[in-house]
Amino acid sequence: MHPTRRTWLGLVGTLGVGAMGACLATAAPDATTNVAAMVLEPTSTSFIVSVWAGAVRSVLIAIHQDGELVQLATLELGAASQTGALEVTGLAPDTRYEIQIAAGTGPDPETLVVRTAPRDDDPRPVTIAIGADLDPDPSFDSPIFDAITRHAPELFISLGDFPYTDDGPPATTPAAYRERHLALRRMPPIGELLATTGIRAIYDDHEFHNDWNATFVAREPDRYAAAMTVWDEFFPMRTAGDVRYRSWRWGANLECFMLDCRRFRGANDAPDGPDKTMLGVAQRRWIEDALRASTATFKLVLTSVPLDFGTGNDHWSAFRHERDALLDALVGISGLVFASGDQHWFAAHRHAHGIREFQIGPLARGLGTPDPAVPGVLFRSTQLNFGLVEVSPTTLSFTGVNATGTHFYNERLSVSELTPRRAPA
Repeated sequence: MHPTRRTWLGLVGTLGVGAMGACLATAAPDATTNVAAMVLEPTSTSFIVSVWAGAVRSVLIAIHQDGELVQLATLELGAASQTGALEVTGLAPDTRYEIQIAAGTGPDPETLVVRTAPRDDDPRPVTIAIGADLDPDPSFDSPIFDAITRHAPELFISLGDFPYTDDGPPATTPAAYRERHLALRRMPPIGELLATTGIRAIYDDHEFHNDWNATFVAREPDRYAAAMTVWDEFFPMRTAGDVRYRSWRWGANLECFMLDCRRFRGANDAPDGPDKTMLGVAQRRWIEDALRASTATFKLVLTSVPLDFGTGNDHWSAFRHERDALLDALVGISGLVFASGDQHWFAAHRHAHGIREFQIGPLARGLGTPDPAVPGVLFRSTQLNFGLVEVSPTTLSFTGVNATGTHFYNERLSVSELTPRRAPA
């Protein structure tokens, strides 16, 4: 049985939780707690509960499995941000958990659901969803988030622009950035999605400034600091600092590799050559070494901007020297596929050595206008969309899904078809 509010108050009293008790005692009887929460960075044995709550100083978090209370903790919130993060460890792999979060004397506890990852040696089929471009403006509302929820992915991955913060007018202070993040989470369909699956996310540009790179950081250090501070408040990680690229397993057959295509990037319009970089030296070395070392059947590389065939110069086509060297280095790595966002249309691409890429988005933003198709562009569709990735021991299936839940594109690919090879001399 899940705790009622009376039970929650009894638990607080029994535990003698001073801060939580004081919070409950001093909150006005009709206070609205406005909890916004999500479960981040799930692994096979842990996850992070990220919480924002207005009008309270701490929250009580209970973790349930099959109706049984397995962990109970209080989480202190930052005085300025009203956010906090709790890493929950010691969990069972491939297990559904319910998380209840109680704050103040307001509504019943907020409930989230998450599934931990399968063990690294578990060969069962898995399903994840990938999206990008979420603007809290109600004019971009559609049924697409309901469609994602209906597909019940085990994990949702966001490839950036979550949320848009640089328009109407742009956020420049921590308070303004927090309000943009909260506005997105307060939209009911997005709140429902965040309450039903674990999340992994990386920023792209609009979380700080359109088309930003390291030169923007030097020009607007205070604005950048505000944007990244708030990003880390809402998307905390297990390690501190500005290294947010990372990898994780999701069973025996899938390993995901999340790139940071902003933090270490040089200027888009700088002359191309060996000194121009999107990834930086350390990240470039990391992705090559990590892909070679992976024992997963399929390796999914997540890049917020596409490898090619986009408009403008804010993607990998402006960094051809580094991109081509990277693709050359990946020859022979089995089961390799890229997923990207940013351009606001769905596409399927084939690059050097037969390397495949699927481009997704937008979820809640205007549609892009692609340039004419060229060799390497296998398919395009300009509509709201997300990607559904289904992985078995022998195949990886990538499906384009639109706002109504219709599967408008699908490819089912074998390990051999996703293994880059050099063309004969």
